[in-house]
Amino acid sequence: MADMLAQAKARQCTIAIDELVYDPASRQLSKNAQEIELEPRSIELLEVFLQQTGTPIAAEDIISRVWQSNYISKNVLTNRISTLRAIFKESSPELDATKLLVTYPKKGYYLNATRVTLIDTAADLIAPSKPVQSKRMIHLVYMSLLMIAGFFIYQQSQKSPIIAPVNPLTATTRQDAHITIAVVELVLNRIHVTNSAASPYVTAIKTALLSQLVAYPYINVLNQDDPTYFLSPLIDSEYWPGDGNTLFSDYKLNLRLDKAPTSDQLTARVELVYHSSEKQTYRGEYILSTGSLDQDIQKITDDLIDYFKLPVIASANTEQTHTFINQTLAQQLDADNPSMFQANYLARRLLLDPELKSDQIQTWLNRIDKLFPFPSEETEIWLGLLDFRIGNHKRARERLLKGHFNNQIDNAFIYLVLSNIALKDDKPELFRYYYLKSLVSLSLVVPSKTVFEQLSREKLTSQCLGAWGVLFQDKALTADIHSWAMFANYCETAAPYLPKASAKRSQ
Repeated sequence: MADMLAQAKARQCTIAIDELVYDPASRQLSKNAQEIELEPRSIELLEVFLQQTGTPIAAEDIISRVWQSNYISKNVLTNRISTLRAIFKESSPELDATKLLVTYPKKGYYLNATRVTLIDTAADLIAPSKPVQSKRMIHLVYMSLLMIAGFFIYQQSQKSPIIAPVNPLTATTRQDAHITIAVVELVLNRIHVTNSAASPYVTAIKTALLSQLVAYPYINVLNQDDPTYFLSPLIDSEYWPGDGNTLFSDYKLNLRLDKAPTSDQLTARVELVYHSSEKQTYRGEYILSTGSLDQDIQKITDDLIDYFKLPVIASANTEQTHTFINQTLAQQLDADNPSMFQANYLARRLLLDPELKSDQIQTWLNRIDKLFPFPSEETEIWLGLLDFRIGNHKRARERLLKGHFNNQIDNAFIYLVLSNIALKDDKPELFRYYYLKSLVSLSLVVPSKTVFEQLSREKLTSQCLGAWGVLFQDKALTADIHSWAMFANYCETAAPYLPKASAKRSQ
């Protein structure tokens, strides 16, 4: 992280942002000595990025620092981001402004460090005394370098047709910064246990792999988009939460567990298949030590990242998942300095525990708020669902809207909860808005024909949650999951705001 703003102030100099110049002393942005008018909030936003050049800043962190509030609408920040990008684009029409002010998946936004430099003197901005000769010489050198580089790239391409994407945080040239990295969509599907010796470790393995892949920004774990993801426990069953309903993804991952030659080890075989054809595309064999499961599973995660040719992001994995999930609920609640992963795991457990009292949940929520003022997207959603369960509807709505800030998770159940909150607040327009959004998102996991049928007047009147029944009929979640009881009177309350069934004509 480079605090270019502090450096510029200390050296009493200006900052070049591509072809623009920012003067920290006057807080003025300009190009070719022509001032560019910016509103105070936009200036503050720019300075936040200059304080952490090259380092992603979470949207919630930006809002807190610029607006001194945690509850600003999503559109406020995105509009300011768009304004800055428009200014960058206007100053350099050939520039892709999104590669200067970068959106980093699941992490936030940052200024590309390769395009931000300090200008110590005015001479840095003055053209050479002989521009024609100087430019001609530069062009000759530039063309020579291009020819050499072209020949080198051609030679390399003969050896390997695949060029790995460049990590935007470690890119060293402007050329690197223009590389776009496609996010891989993955479903964690099934875990087969072929020997009972592996059974005690299934939950820990499922939990650790899910947590690691969700935390990695360039793999979109589509389990999160399945409504059952937030309604299913993490237990030693053969499926991950949100596994079996996703209709669209790039890959599915299956895992086979068996015993190893020594009693403190397991063998794990990872199988990656194309979602559309079920054709196997990757297979890896691993040894998992029962005393260091998280670190060994990190090797699986790293190999998947390497297989997809995605950027490597260094991280020190110090989790002890197996130890944590085998603690009692009281021990988990009292854990010192829990990690974000532990908070997510425990939030899921609290949400699905019908015996837990509201005051216990509230006490835990208060503690997590202090520990994680800027939680991850998934954590914010879990906390919002817990607030909804204990009746804190306003706080639940704020959390769930913040949780959707970066649009990484598109889950129909979350929209359904928001529609329920709107019903309880007697806001029919908001109810209808979120109810329809829930149906649209439901089409990711339920055949679109079923969703369209749900929109008929008869279905809306008699079974407003009819399309959801198709989703849960195989898993019987309606009988087992406490969260679903939150919607016991949903259709009855919603009836006045939904179209009435057509009256039958008399014969």
